[in-house]
Amino acid sequence: MSKNEKNQTQDTPVQDMETNEATEKPSRKSKQNLTPAEERERALNRVKRMKKLKYGTLATVITVVFVAIVVVVNVICGVLDNRYNWDIDLTSSGLYEIDEKTAEYLNQLNSDVELVVLANESDFQGNSMLKVISETLDRFKAEANGHITVKYVDMTTNPDAVKRYSANYNGEFEQGDIVISCDELVRVAKFDDVLRQESSIDYTTYTQVVNYTFIGEQTLISGIMGVTDLNPIKVAVITKNNGNAIYHQYDSYNFQRVIDLLDKNNYLYTEVDINNDHLDPSEYALAVLCAPTNDLTEAQIQKLTDFLYNGGKYTRNLVYFGSPYQTKTPNLDALLETWGLAVGDAVIYEGDDKTAQYVSTAMGNMMEIPVLNISDSEYHSALAESKLPIVAPLCRPLELLFENNSGRSTEALLTTNDTAYLYPLGGETDDEFDESQAETGEFIIAAMATQVYNEINTSSYSRVLAFGSAWFMDHYVTQSASYNNAEYFIGVLNQLCGKESVLTIAEKSLDPTTITITEAQVKGIRNVTVLVIPLLIAVIGVVVYVRRKNR
Repeated sequence: MSKNEKNQTQDTPVQDMETNEATEKPSRKSKQNLTPAEERERALNRVKRMKKLKYGTLATVITVVFVAIVVVVNVICGVLDNRYNWDIDLTSSGLYEIDEKTAEYLNQLNSDVELVVLANESDFQGNSMLKVISETLDRFKAEANGHITVKYVDMTTNPDAVKRYSANYNGEFEQGDIVISCDELVRVAKFDDVLRQESSIDYTTYTQVVNYTFIGEQTLISGIMGVTDLNPIKVAVITKNNGNAIYHQYDSYNFQRVIDLLDKNNYLYTEVDINNDHLDPSEYALAVLCAPTNDLTEAQIQKLTDFLYNGGKYTRNLVYFGSPYQTKTPNLDALLETWGLAVGDAVIYEGDDKTAQYVSTAMGNMMEIPVLNISDSEYHSALAESKLPIVAPLCRPLELLFENNSGRSTEALLTTNDTAYLYPLGGETDDEFDESQAETGEFIIAAMATQVYNEINTSSYSRVLAFGSAWFMDHYVTQSASYNNAEYFIGVLNQLCGKESVLTIAEKSLDPTTITITEAQVKGIRNVTVLVIPLLIAVIGVVVYVRRKNR
């Protein structure tokens, strides 16, 4: 490279810098020589830019803080909801709520109870009928202050999950059961005892209608009370005589209902053969003799007598149900007579149409069924809903042979109105019977006989509780929310045995409630949701946009 070329290369940047300085000087000079109007406009633009920056930054900060607060609040609420179940029940019937009595009991629970649902949890969440079960379990867990745990186990994929409960349960586990356990005590709530299904015929359309009723709260609270009761009352239910059913086939549903109520109210019952088994008073506190079709032998009667005597200690009780389907029972009659009781050979009906009930039973619909009066206020006070009637389908009359005799006393518990009449058993047919000539009056349906043994500073009692018929415990009557038969029976039994009553919880229908609206109402709802609400949102958006743009 020549000297001249080198000098030219070195001079080029200098010339460029001079050119740039020459071009920049007019620009700096123009800023210095702004007119007042231009300077004012320039200042206003700077203020606008600062405002946008200020409000934009503030809006961003507020948004970030608000989102953070919402996230934190949601996390906290989620944790608290899992702990206390804060869900709100908006159903008109309170379908997903639990009774106040249930909540009060669970709040005072001191034992740890495990509820194991033998099914997938997803099965309950995806089904509107089953969701009420999972919601109720969550409510139980929330109200128990940490003493109740809930688990879901699928038996089909994990059949060994229930092995730990099998040692303390005699039955078979099935999919859908709810296992209730506390320490070594186990009870099982069958699916049918949680969600009851009933079919009927709609005669207007001649179609079958299926109704679903949720009875799970009553079943679950009964099960929890059962596994936390360390001293359950043991009951000998006399079901057989020398291997044969002791009751008539027409009384089978009534007998089964007695067993169901004993089980649900936490009586630990054992089925006994009166001929082959020992009725041990050291093992059982109560014996139940339900509607024996045929008479007992003298040896079998002696078993009952020895049980009530209990080696001179007494403190044992017998519940006896008669039946309109019994044959002659002279030995049984003699046993009852020694306790001051007798059962008449007739069925009681109500002659006053104003008070007579039309009752659905396992044998069909029955007319002229009497409504009963409670003679003893002690047992009346135990009823949670005392206004509901107690009815007596196919009941035989009881007679008190004495009030007091050699330490034994009798009292009437339930009686009919004086307008009731007697229809003889094994006598006239319906065509021959003349109601106007029938015996009328106030008849006894239930009675108590008591034997007292007095010692120094103490008294011991044995009692016989008698009902005129097992039909007092009819399957449909005792399940109906319209009658008080089941609650009265259990209330008397609990007082007889000195036992705490199981809570009585109202059943809840799962049948959907439909709302009928007119075509005009449909159009109005459509216009509001499709036109008015979107238009209102659009107007609000435009106003906000314009205000922000003009700032």
